[in-house]
Amino acid sequence: MKITEIEKKSKTRYTVYVDGEYFYILDAEILTEHHVRAGMEVTEAFLEQLKAAAQLRRARERAFYLLSYRDHSEKELYQKLRRNVSDEAAAHTVAKMLELGLLNDERYAEKLADYYLNQKQWSEKKSLYEMRQKGIPDEVARLALEACEVQPEDQIRRLIDTKYARYLGDPKGNQKVINALLRLGFSYGDVRAAVREYLEQIELEEEDEWQYE
Repeated sequence: MKITEIEKKSKTRYTVYVDGEYFYILDAEILTEHHVRAGMEVTEAFLEQLKAAAQLRRARERAFYLLSYRDHSEKELYQKLRRNVSDEAAAHTVAKMLELGLLNDERYAEKLADYYLNQKQWSEKKSLYEMRQKGIPDEVARLALEACEVQPEDQIRRLIDTKYARYLGDPKGNQKVINALLRLGFSYGDVRAAVREYLEQIELEEEDEWQYE
């Protein structure tokens, strides 16, 4: 087999043809490192070596880009890399990101737990589900959620005060609020208790106002 043509594709990338047929797109550095030139005889093993080097480089570039945008779990990053590169290149790159300290499931889990529980006011149940979706291992996710020491009753009260209070007061509105809170993963018992407490407080305030009129 022979490399018959090396065609410039962009500033740093070249399309390589073997025996007149498309082989792969390689970076200039890979061409230089492996002394690749048009007209050289190559073996199947050498071509596989070039492809592996190209995939590893592509995986690392992609990983740096993704991690510059936001944190990822090990599993999440691996799955995204596998869309474009080999299993070996993806696994090697994840290991490299761990070595560089750019991946840390525990650190990422702590950030997500704080964001979901304290900022979005989601229940632990919904938060755990979302963390699983991002590839955080169950044990790591549960520990991070527990460390936040958030009480569901307090979360529900805050949600009612800041978001749902205007809907409470009639049966239809009450049910709408209950359904919304259930979708956030809170238990039916906690939701019913919080709504009942809020409605009772409204009644007491209205009675006080009536007495002073």
